[in-house]
Amino acid sequence: MARSILKTKKMPKEFYAKIVDYVIYLSNRCPNKDLNSMTSQEAWRGRNTRVSHLKVFWSIGYMCVDDQIRTKLDDKSKKMIFVGYNQKSK
Repeated sequence: MARSILKTKKMPKEFYAKIVDYVIYLSNRCPNKDLNSMTSQEAWRGRNTRVSHLKVFWSIGYMCVDDQIRTKLDDKSKKMIFVGYNQKSK
């Protein structure tokens, strides 16, 4: 799956580790035949898995720029590219 994303999005090989993290994150939230159509995360935590927050890898997004950093005439957001989820926060 990681190789497919790398080739489909025409990304440089330096992003391979980020893609693998993303694939693991997704696979833990996909139904598994061995777990009777439960996800790995459901089996581990004992509650339903949310998937409403999932985003398309390598898609365009906008990050909010704090008021303290920008001046009055600066843009309130900055264009970014989505490369994965933060494993240490919600």
